[in-house]
Amino acid sequence: MTGADPRALVTALSDWARATEWVDWVEIGGSLGRGAGDELSDVDAGIGVHALAEHPDRIDEARDAVTGFAPVAATLDQPMGDATHLVCVYEDGRQLSLVVFDENVRTGLPPQAIATVDKSGRLSRELGQNRWDADAATVREWTFLAWIAIGDAARHRLRDHPWRALKALTEARDHLWRLWAHTHGLPFPGFGAVTVENADMDLPPGIEATHPGDLSPKAVHAALLALSRLLEPYTEGDLTSLAATVRQRLDLLDR
Repeated sequence: MTGADPRALVTALSDWARATEWVDWVEIGGSLGRGAGDELSDVDAGIGVHALAEHPDRIDEARDAVTGFAPVAATLDQPMGDATHLVCVYEDGRQLSLVVFDENVRTGLPPQAIATVDKSGRLSRELGQNRWDADAATVREWTFLAWIAIGDAARHRLRDHPWRALKALTEARDHLWRLWAHTHGLPFPGFGAVTVENADMDLPPGIEATHPGDLSPKAVHAALLALSRLLEPYTEGDLTSLAATVRQRLDLLDR
């Protein structure tokens, strides 16, 4: 890999968008959007396209454009409802993750993003981060799913399926990261550990203990207990009964 500057991809994408009549705007997120990018940064970008539903071929044209920015190693298309995520990895190691939206999806600029092209002024005002915050129902859902995943991890370990147990434990920890980010008022709490580390926020105390040193029943049990303790501050109302039920399964690992 050459250490090529990913910001050159931002320039190439922006220049193409300015010259392309049906592209209205370009926004850059991720570390580059936050002003924290370096030579290892991926380019997380979005473009707004005129009448995308009537002209789905513009997705192909966008792909053709970005694959011309540098020699390409591989690409991938990921449908995202009414949008499409185009992932392009270049031979020099740089990566462009481009979401192709209809232009009307944006009524302003999301937090921690910059607009490099904005022909109609759609991105001229900043959107408040509160529209991406978690409401009470989402916080309950994250807590609920974390306890369910802890119970699943215990069941898989009891059945001698250690890798499934590790997967479920990781899912539970991912929900804890979301809860931690939400509690500290960070933008995009749904991104969990990514959001916390990007903000240089203190980590949940004892989070390291939720990672088992091996996949033995004893190590997995200890990690699940540590994780359940970190979930306690978020476990309220009817979820206290759920937690008590899951802990009964955890106790089986200690026999």
